[in-house]
Amino acid sequence: MRMFNRASINITSEAQVDFRDPARATQSDAQPANGDASTDVTDTKQDSKSNDGKPVRAQWNNKAEFLLSCISLSVGLGNVWRFPYVAYANGGGAFLIPYIIVLLLVGKPMYFMEIAFGQYHSQGPVKVWKRSVPFAKGVGVAQVAVCFFVAIFYVILMSWTMFYFWTTLIAAIKSEPVPWADFCNHEYAFKESCVSFSAADEKEIPALPVVVFTNVSTDGFKPQSAAQQYFDRVVLNKYKKGTLERYTLSNMGDVNLGMLGCLAGSWLLVCLSLLKGVKSSGKVVYITSTMPFIVLFILLGRGASLEGAVEGIKYFVIPQFDKLLVIDTWRAAAEQMFFSLSVAYGSLTMLGSYNQFNNNCYQDGLIVSVMDSLTSITSGLAMFSVLGYLAGRLDVGVESVVSSGPGLAFVTFPEALTQMPVPHLWGILFFIMLYTLGLGSEIGLLESVLTFVCDRYPVLRTKRPYVAAVGCTICFLIGIPFITQGGEELFNIFNDYAAGLSVLFIAIFEVSCIMWIYGAKRFVNNLQKMLGDKGKMGVYIRTAWIVLSPAILIFILVMSVIVYKPSHDPERPTETIPAWGDALGWVLVVIAAIQIPIWAGVEVYKAKGITFKEKLYQSLWPDEIMVPEHGNTVEMAAIDSERNAYPSNGEKAAYVNTGYTKDE
Repeated sequence: MRMFNRASINITSEAQVDFRDPARATQSDAQPANGDASTDVTDTKQDSKSNDGKPVRAQWNNKAEFLLSCISLSVGLGNVWRFPYVAYANGGGAFLIPYIIVLLLVGKPMYFMEIAFGQYHSQGPVKVWKRSVPFAKGVGVAQVAVCFFVAIFYVILMSWTMFYFWTTLIAAIKSEPVPWADFCNHEYAFKESCVSFSAADEKEIPALPVVVFTNVSTDGFKPQSAAQQYFDRVVLNKYKKGTLERYTLSNMGDVNLGMLGCLAGSWLLVCLSLLKGVKSSGKVVYITSTMPFIVLFILLGRGASLEGAVEGIKYFVIPQFDKLLVIDTWRAAAEQMFFSLSVAYGSLTMLGSYNQFNNNCYQDGLIVSVMDSLTSITSGLAMFSVLGYLAGRLDVGVESVVSSGPGLAFVTFPEALTQMPVPHLWGILFFIMLYTLGLGSEIGLLESVLTFVCDRYPVLRTKRPYVAAVGCTICFLIGIPFITQGGEELFNIFNDYAAGLSVLFIAIFEVSCIMWIYGAKRFVNNLQKMLGDKGKMGVYIRTAWIVLSPAILIFILVMSVIVYKPSHDPERPTETIPAWGDALGWVLVVIAAIQIPIWAGVEVYKAKGITFKEKLYQSLWPDEIMVPEHGNTVEMAAIDSERNAYPSNGEKAAYVNTGYTKDE
């Protein structure tokens, strides 16, 4: 059998074999591009055509682009926007304990597993199953569906951020206060409950401003900060001007034209980043993955220096142990871990698939997962220090200082920015940071969808700019209802369902299929082929893969279904959304989850055999089997002629549990 260098695969077609039908096995006459089987992988070109006219797959130009892309994907708005508000809604310190447990026993092991899986098989989240467990193809399709759903509502967050950026910049140019600072005097404000922070003349007192409102209700209404009303009444525009009449799913109102412009601008930037595929997105992440850390540490330093910040930090790190017995806390921890790390979304498999074969993905996974965790904790500390400050000024408990929900970051941080010297500058930097975080993650989500489309139809790889443009246009049109006056509730549905239960379901099947059908021993053998001795995994990570991760996720999913409650508005926790809104959420879950049994059935039906049992066994066999040799080379090896379409029980057990060591 001819061996060829991993780099040559970038410009030649792969020899392929039908593992279930030896008679159809073929091998290309491709030659190494450089004639040297020991040469390391060089910088790759974009998706192009090989010598035989077959489109080939792009790779990262260098290791830094992959690492930064993983950081940009995992370290995103999930850390700065979602983590603090989920922690706040679930008791602060009470949330941290299950989050850390799930992170160590599920998150980090699965993060590494997904990157390595994609790197070894060099395919996206759908086609990778063709080379491993065809029966589980639906896992990849379900992941693409979830990425699509999340990408649609994720850009809404970016649009909110862009709106804040432009309004802050315009206010700076006009030498006006930041727009939320004196919003109580605005015609859109509900003046009966709106209260503001006011500062003395900076020339006379350059210290911290003095808060001039208290916990006392105004005319019987619960006080709201100016920043809260600005977010509700200008950014979301969900109340009629100057009243308490609110738009909901039942009355969604008009499209917010200012937000429409921000939505269009955000999709344009995403599209431009995706036009040239992995190469252009690799360049973008040099910015999107580094700038947020600088701004975040500055905000943490400022927040920690505020009076009363310690109380907020205590709330964040000291648990309320009674909440540990609430299954919703554990479910929220698992969902946040998946959302933050981007585990079970297929994006990590996609990013890993562009790697060089012998890249040290274990080191990469460790670096990124640690940075993701540190970013979440840093963001939480920054957020809760500000909440402690606000609680002290309002003379209320930290748990009551603001309404929990997706808008928490857009209320708390802007309020804190008004207390800083030169608030316009800090506001612009903060919103640029938020936007770059969102942009990096959005690129990863859309890249997964585009990779699926281009892998499914290879001819489109050379027409990627058109595919990206059409995809972004479709997503933009779907996103318009989210920016209507009642669109926030639609946003909450997608956030609760598309990024919640469906991801838990997918994760269970993914780790189970890889570790129990593809086989843990086979997977570790793959790691050793790529990483050498570094691929020998210890007891901790093997136990997590095989037992702990599936068991923990199954328990959380089952208990979540048992105690299920429909989604509700964070501002009105006693009220649930309309029945059709809850049904829409379950439709999102079903669309993703049902892909698993559907495609499993398709693969069983297509498999060779007479009885159902024979077809089922055949569907567990890969169409093609990878046989790497000499460290950095990979070959699609033809199977031994002695193996037929109906293997013996011993051969079945050998593949399903350990792999054919005879070939390896």
